[in-house]
Amino acid sequence: MGQWAELLLTGVVAGLFGACATYVFALRKDKEERRRDRLVAHLLEAYRNIKDAVGRDEIADDQLERLEKSIAATFLLGSKAAAEEAARITVNLKANRLEMLPLLLQLRKDLRHELGLERHDAEIRFLRLPRNKGK
Repeated sequence: MGQWAELLLTGVVAGLFGACATYVFALRKDKEERRRDRLVAHLLEAYRNIKDAVGRDEIADDQLERLEKSIAATFLLGSKAAAEEAARITVNLKANRLEMLPLLLQLRKDLRHELGLERHDAEIRFLRLPRNKGK
């Protein structure tokens, strides 16, 4: 009877250890997925806001505010290369030059990497349709 009890105890302890290890790894994976989801959401919003401001003759005040927040988010959450592009934009802005295409290219590269999408170097084009200003 002692041998059965020892086998049963060994099985229970091994099962509990396995369950605990699985739980810890699942928590870690879930935390990493949530972090990645938040990062992708912020970078995607930054990409969209910057894209909306590029190639326009006039930028509305709300677009400027979103643009400023997106540059700040890129400093905080972007890759090193994206943060360097954002820094270059802030320096160039003081010289009245606003070239954001390199930052958009870097954000696209970072987002595609985070999402596990294939890399491509297709040229970014902007569709700007005329708006009815009278309405």
